[in-house]
Amino acid sequence: MSGFSMLPDLHFNGGTTVWADARRLPREGLAQALVETRSRTLAWLAAFGQTRRGWEVPREAFADPPLWTLGHVAWHAEWWCLREVRVRELDGLPLQVAGVPSLLAGADEWFDPERIDPDARWEVALPDVAVVKRYAADVLDATLRRLAILPDDGDATLYAWRRALFHEDRQGEAIAALLQALGVAPVEPAVALPSLSMPHGGTLQFPGGRFVQGWTEADGFALPDELPPQPTYVPAFEMDAAPVSNAQFLEFVEDAGYERGQWWTPAGRQWLMAQERSAPRYWTRHPESRAWMALRFGSLRTLNPDEAVRHVSLFEAQAWCAWAGRRLPMESEWELAAAQNRGGLRWGMVREWTATPYEPYAGFEAGPGDADFAASFATHQAVRGASFASPARQHHPRARMALLPDDDFAFVGFRSCPI
Repeated sequence: MSGFSMLPDLHFNGGTTVWADARRLPREGLAQALVETRSRTLAWLAAFGQTRRGWEVPREAFADPPLWTLGHVAWHAEWWCLREVRVRELDGLPLQVAGVPSLLAGADEWFDPERIDPDARWEVALPDVAVVKRYAADVLDATLRRLAILPDDGDATLYAWRRALFHEDRQGEAIAALLQALGVAPVEPAVALPSLSMPHGGTLQFPGGRFVQGWTEADGFALPDELPPQPTYVPAFEMDAAPVSNAQFLEFVEDAGYERGQWWTPAGRQWLMAQERSAPRYWTRHPESRAWMALRFGSLRTLNPDEAVRHVSLFEAQAWCAWAGRRLPMESEWELAAAQNRGGLRWGMVREWTATPYEPYAGFEAGPGDADFAASFATHQAVRGASFASPARQHHPRARMALLPDDDFAFVGFRSCPI
């Protein structure tokens, strides 16, 4: 392939070609996907309007400010794809150094997550909204132009562009969760919210056996935390065919599950006392009928019993499992079940807690650009699956995610296994 002429159109919502394997996108497919994910990002962000005042929102735990997020996704793509980054040693440690400056003066100080911690992102004085949007558009334009003249479609050649794509996908999902937390409805049709109804449907049995966890293919794109592949043995197990539903979780709530400390781990009880919670985040009772309601992007709706329960912390998932006499699946069990793709396993409505702490696979070697992964090891919990706010390419059985145990901000739920 000698190149192509595709340039960005920020109102473009996807091309006509359907690429079967998002982990092996060639250049033309990558260009289409990069424009599509930017369109999704801007569609979620459209809810904040055009003026600076609309983008200045209350601070939310587990979230970044929307304007910082837009600048960051642009900076991340620019750093990986355009800045001609080289690795140098400083005091014996590898350090990434850009060979060319950013398209926006000051971008490294504003948007590099290694230079500005989560609290500081809410305090820093950023450029005007129009300036950040222009920077994001300029980076996308330059990224696609550089992509078009690459010499081949090899995995090593395209790695930076694929990584930028998957990173922006996840940042877009985080913006959607921020809108939910703020009670703000999306305004763009590109992000119409689907129904999440999913009847429970019993359990599935898996024979287990020897299994290779992680990215097992010789080619294609894998994120650093999916490597290297891990030969492991998984004993036979059963697992819910679908995530725990609102109706199932409501039984725990109405059985005074939040008031009975016996179901909660010590860390869970500490979290519960700090939260003064008696039901999942965004649940409330109607003041007159006393029916259970859920706040969904600013609209109060009758709780759908068949929806997968979401916005629950690891502590709430563990407490429900203790109450029900069940347990969370191990990360290896979840991956084996999803990778085998046996009929009946349903996922993709919510991210899902597992019983496994988020740790590097044996033999993992962090590169200079992998600090965001390494920083989460040992403090976060492994989460699997994808949510309704994830693009289809994020729905991969090998994909991992990490959340802090008290995170109920993300679109996260869980499924269970018999003890």
